[in-house]
Amino acid sequence: MASSTPYLVVLLCLTSLLQASLTAANPSFELPESEVRSRFSKWMTKYSKHYSCHEEEEKRFGIFKQNTNSIGAFASQTTVNGGVGGFGPQTITTVRVGMNRFGDLNPSEVVEQFTGFNNTGFRTPKPSPLPYHSWKPCCVDWRSSGAVTGIKFQGSCLSCWAFAAVAAIEGMNKIRTGELVSLSEQQLVDCDTGSSGCSGGRSDTALGLAATRGGITSEAKYPYSGIQGTCNVDKLLFDNQASVKGFKAVPPNDEHQLALAVARQPVTVYIDASAWEFQFYTGGIYRGPCSSDASRVNHAVTIVGYCEGPGEDNKYWIAKNSWSNDWGDQGYIYLAKDVPWKTGTCGLATSPFYPTA
Repeated sequence: MASSTPYLVVLLCLTSLLQASLTAANPSFELPESEVRSRFSKWMTKYSKHYSCHEEEEKRFGIFKQNTNSIGAFASQTTVNGGVGGFGPQTITTVRVGMNRFGDLNPSEVVEQFTGFNNTGFRTPKPSPLPYHSWKPCCVDWRSSGAVTGIKFQGSCLSCWAFAAVAAIEGMNKIRTGELVSLSEQQLVDCDTGSSGCSGGRSDTALGLAATRGGITSEAKYPYSGIQGTCNVDKLLFDNQASVKGFKAVPPNDEHQLALAVARQPVTVYIDASAWEFQFYTGGIYRGPCSSDASRVNHAVTIVGYCEGPGEDNKYWIAKNSWSNDWGDQGYIYLAKDVPWKTGTCGLATSPFYPTA
């Protein structure tokens, strides 16, 4: 233990020096009130924002002002990240942030209104490991294979779990049949009794419902409303546009097994989306801040690819989100891959699933 102490001290000193230099490189940033007012007015028009009263509008302006100034200060901020417990290899990377539809919200409000993973009573199903030395290319992107539909928007319905499950089924169906069909999230929101509709749910129960009923119908025949309604039983039972026979759980906390699965098809994962930097992410490889604790994940996305370099700092997962193409890098976020902690960036390796047919 004594022999490791100098190493830890050096790392702590280096981290402190780097953080100090970053603070100096990012001085306080504040736009004139009139400029922020002008931006807020244009932002309200762009997103058709209306508030119930003047007091609410002023409250939202205050949050918008804080977010605008924070984005300006962050700019192309370089962040420092350590390994588990703050120790381990140090990585410096650039993440970009920018204004989007969440400009008048703070991070807790985004989580409350636009995520939706419900981990109450959650138990990870028995995992199905793939052979360790199975074929796995260095880079996979199912978008380039035409196996990923366009970015969708869940709205303020807490239905990320349904969107993540549907994206995985859409990918599997394209790979299996050669046809890309946009499938129905609304069917899962209305019919999955293992979840709670617009009050949150789980991708594994959604995949389980699709498997029990033999598949899922198309978005065209069961369009998304963003409101939990009565289940259309006829479409649930007799109008499958994509076949689903089952689903499997990737062994938890194993990024190698996750990569083996993603090399075959898109995979759903749960992550922590609580950070301000996540809320306004626009590009770069995201390494945090976020929690990697399984008990803290709150959002579901679909991993549609990955890349393993060249270089240790260029390993990332390609995650499809359901917050519209106005968010992130045209609707996607690139999450750091093969990090020193087993649960993965923002907990993405804790509970991955994929459908089977």
